[in-house]
Amino acid sequence: MRQTHGSLGMTRTGLMVALFASSLIFASSSFAMGGGDPPPQITYDSDVATMISNVTQAELEPVVNDLSGETTATIGGSPYTIQTRSSSSGEPIDMAEQYVFERLDSYGLDLVAYQNYPGGGAIDPGSNVIGQIYGTTKASEIVVVGAHLDSQPWGGDIAPGADDNASGVSAVLYLARSFADKTFERTIRFVLFGSEENAPWTTRKFGSGYYAYQAMQAGENIVAMINADALAYNVSSVTPRIVRMHIRRPKRDKSGGDAAIVTMWQDAIATYSITGLQAEPRAVSNRLSDHGSFWRWGYNAVMLIGSRGNPNWHHVTDTVSTFNWPHYEQVTKSLVGLAAHQAGITP
Repeated sequence: MRQTHGSLGMTRTGLMVALFASSLIFASSSFAMGGGDPPPQITYDSDVATMISNVTQAELEPVVNDLSGETTATIGGSPYTIQTRSSSSGEPIDMAEQYVFERLDSYGLDLVAYQNYPGGGAIDPGSNVIGQIYGTTKASEIVVVGAHLDSQPWGGDIAPGADDNASGVSAVLYLARSFADKTFERTIRFVLFGSEENAPWTTRKFGSGYYAYQAMQAGENIVAMINADALAYNVSSVTPRIVRMHIRRPKRDKSGGDAAIVTMWQDAIATYSITGLQAEPRAVSNRLSDHGSFWRWGYNAVMLIGSRGNPNWHHVTDTVSTFNWPHYEQVTKSLVGLAAHQAGITP
């Protein structure tokens, strides 16, 4: 049994039920699923500018090092080295889940919870880990910022998964701790998903597939899902470096919701003078990664990815030594700007 949120006094199962059963958390309202008011154009906000300027290697590296086994993490008050985060690894993935839970729990968010999923077939049961800040004037509209926690070795047992996807997890945790004392019109959730490497977009039984399906069943009005996956690798010597946001093709994105998220992302980059990035949308026909689970169940979603590919993914060589730190910092800054304004930050 892993730690639960002490102030709620619930088991992990109880936390999961609360998350998807409380009217304070989701809207069984007149809003259409994936609907709500369109986000306004970005107006410069000094708090957002400060959070963006505070994105540094020193802020991001400790979590990446802990999750990829470069350093020994402290989990439950004891030292533990995470050598892999494979969903079938047993104790290592359990410890990684506890690690991110404890960090979210330390930030002063409104809610921190495990969401248990049953698994299926060859996929073990596991947990998504969730932190939440309640919205104010548009609390029934939910923005999900997510990243997958698991890693996957192709041969052998060791999968450091530094870029894929400790980089995304660290960025999401940076957002969670930076946003914790801010106020937003919309409810914002930070979700670290399990079992992404097992194609959850094809199922409703694990990882983001379970999460998105449960949200749809509960009538949750998720207006945007932003998936941070593999942000830190880019070997291009040419600047600005291409960074992409995956969206659906127009015939699938009929409402233009995915495209609107891209526009806000590009506006954030321009508004806050985030340099070195050539921000490009990429319309795809596949659902590969956690955003695809949200597409399947009717929600607007995008994936932010730092490069066109990384030969180290799923290999023992996916370590922090391969990172392009200036690039990773700038990509994370763009995520901060997008998420803050998508959620409707207020003074």
